[in-house]
Amino acid sequence: MAYGNTIVITVIILLSLSVLFSGCMGEKKIVPAPDSIQNEAVNVSAQNLTRSSIEENIPEISITSFSSIYLHDNNEDIYLFSWENVPGNASNGLLNYLKNDLHISWVENAQITKDEENNTIRVFTNENSIEIMLNNESVLLKKDRGYERYDLWVKEKNGTHDVYNKKYGNKYDISERYYAVYNLSIKNNGSVPLYFKLNGLRLYEGDQIFNTTTLEPYGSSSLLEVLQDLERENKLQDTTLLPGQSLNGIVAFRVNSLYNKSFLLKYKTTIVTSASFEKSIKALEAAEYFNYSVALGIPPYNLCREINGTRGSNEPIFDDLNEFSCETWANWVNRSIFEVYQKSDPERMQKSPPPLIPTTEMIYALRVIPERKITMSPVTRRFDRSHLLVTDDTGEEIINTSSIEGMAVLSNQTYTFKPDWMLNFPGMNISNASVVQISFKASYITKYLFSGTIGGTGRMSYINQDVILDDKLNIIVIRYYPLQIHAG
Repeated sequence: MAYGNTIVITVIILLSLSVLFSGCMGEKKIVPAPDSIQNEAVNVSAQNLTRSSIEENIPEISITSFSSIYLHDNNEDIYLFSWENVPGNASNGLLNYLKNDLHISWVENAQITKDEENNTIRVFTNENSIEIMLNNESVLLKKDRGYERYDLWVKEKNGTHDVYNKKYGNKYDISERYYAVYNLSIKNNGSVPLYFKLNGLRLYEGDQIFNTTTLEPYGSSSLLEVLQDLERENKLQDTTLLPGQSLNGIVAFRVNSLYNKSFLLKYKTTIVTSASFEKSIKALEAAEYFNYSVALGIPPYNLCREINGTRGSNEPIFDDLNEFSCETWANWVNRSIFEVYQKSDPERMQKSPPPLIPTTEMIYALRVIPERKITMSPVTRRFDRSHLLVTDDTGEEIINTSSIEGMAVLSNQTYTFKPDWMLNFPGMNISNASVVQISFKASYITKYLFSGTIGGTGRMSYINQDVILDDKLNIIVIRYYPLQIHAG
C-alpha cells in the first residue's frame, strides 16, 4: 500500500511539472499596459534609434569660398533695450531712443505690441505708427518711406537679443576685430537623416579654438562689395538633411588675425580637408602683395593737394598742423596700403585733445573663390555704363558690377589698362581660375572747435577691387573702383 501511494505521488508530481514547463515553453499571455505607457515607450525607443542613426552619420563638407575681415573703430556701443522685454520693462529704452535719437515726439503717448513670432514690434497711436523688425543681427525700422536700416546691431546671448546703438568716435581706445568666414557646401551621403549642428563646427589655430559667431552689421556694407555679398549669403543653422540632400551657407568665427595657413576647420572630430583652401591662401597672398601701380599706372595715394587721383603720390602725407588737416585717399589697395592706414589713423587720433577726439573707422575685407572654370563676358562701354560679368561653368555669377573706374588685362606678359570711358576688352575663358575680391574703407574725421561749436572734416576712402588669377596664380584681370569723399 505504501508502495502504491509512492507511485501516485510520483505521477502527480510529474504531471504538475509537465504543466508548469508547458506554460513556460508555450505561448505567453501578456496583460497589456495602458495605452499611454505603451505609446511613450514606443516613441522614446524610435526617437533614440533615429537620433542615434543621425548622430553617427557625418556629412561631406567642402569649402566653396573663404573670407577674411579686419575692422577697427573708436565707437562706443550704447545699450538700448532687450528685444524679449518689449513690451515690458525694457520699453522705456526703446521709446527714449525713438524720441531722443530719431526725434519722434509722438511716441510719448504710444502703445507697444509685438507679433506672435517675436520678430516685429509695433509702436503706434491713432495717427502714427512705426514697425521695428528684428533682421538677423540688425534692426529695421519701417516708417513712411518703408524699412530703413539704422546704426543698431544685436548681440545674442543665451537666447536673448540685446539691441545696441553706436556712438561714433568718442574714445581713445581702438577696438580691433578679425573674422574668418567660410562658405560651405554640406551634403548627406548617408542612407539615414543627418542632424547638422552648427556648434559642431570649430576653427583651430595652434592651441586656440574658436567657436562660431555672428557677423556684426556694418553701416557701410552697401559701399563695400565683399560685405554686401556676405550679407546676401545664407547663414548656416542647425538643420536635418535627408539622404542625398545638401545645403550651402556661410559660417563665421571671431579670430585673432587675418587669414592664416594654420587655420584648421573641423566638424566635431572630422577635419574639413580641402586642397582648394591651400590654393585660396596662395591666391590671397598673390593678390595682397601685388603692386597695382604696375598694371593700373596709377600711384597708390591721392593727396589733398591733388585735383584727382590720376597723378597722386607713392607716399602718403598726413598733415594735422592746422584745423583743416590734409588728408590722403587710397586709389587702390593692397596689404601695404592697408597697414599704412591701420597704423597711422590710431596714432594721429591719440594726439588730439579731448573733446576733439577724431573718429576713425577701418574695414579690410578679402574674399577668395578658388579653382573655378570661369567665363568673362566682353567688357565694352554702352549707354554711358560699362559692365563686368564673370560666371562659372554652372552659370553662377562670380562678379557682376557696373562700378568700374578702370581695368587692366594681361596679354603677352604686358598689362593693358583702360579707364572706364574707353573700355573695350574681349571676353575670355579661364580654366582653374581663382577670383579675389577686396573691399576697403579708411575713414578719419578730425574735429575742430569753431565759435563754440564742434565741427568735423576729413576723409572717407572706399575701394572695391576684383582680381582674377590663372592656374599659376598670375594676375590676368584687375577691376578697381575707388570712392573718395571729403567729409565736412
